[in-house]
Amino acid sequence: MSSPRLGVKALVVRDGHVLMNQVLTTDGEELYGPPGGGQEHGETQEQALRRECREEIGADVDVFQVACVYEVQLGRRLVDGAPIPPFHQVNVAYWCGLAEGEEPGLGTDPDPGQVGSVWLPIDRLHEFDVRPRELGAWLQDDPSSRPVGIGPTAP
Repeated sequence: MSSPRLGVKALVVRDGHVLMNQVLTTDGEELYGPPGGGQEHGETQEQALRRECREEIGADVDVFQVACVYEVQLGRRLVDGAPIPPFHQVNVAYWCGLAEGEEPGLGTDPDPGQVGSVWLPIDRLHEFDVRPRELGAWLQDDPSSRPVGIGPTAP
């Protein structure tokens, strides 16, 4: 059995909204999740997060502090009729901000099914299929955990 993979995720909050990747599955489902992905050998978490954001949202980010840690475990499943092995990833989510002059879009190496990046209103996250669901619930239900402002342009 292999060890869990380590991943990093960016939680970018602006004006009561959080930045999410928008994904359309082959079954026609619309899903949302924070930008980020697996840390590669030799990378720091900050380097991995910056690389993943450039690949997925086409923007540079400033990485601040750890927001939370969560796990994703998926059993063996079929995707487009092909068997996919079990997957286990431990994600470290960081509060991030867009670097000066940057705006998110679709990066040069988006995730499979990713069609863009969108700003979702935090107080309405329950209306969207945010994955993992616990992350969306945590962001929405515990406003004290959210930064009022972070980074060099914070009030």
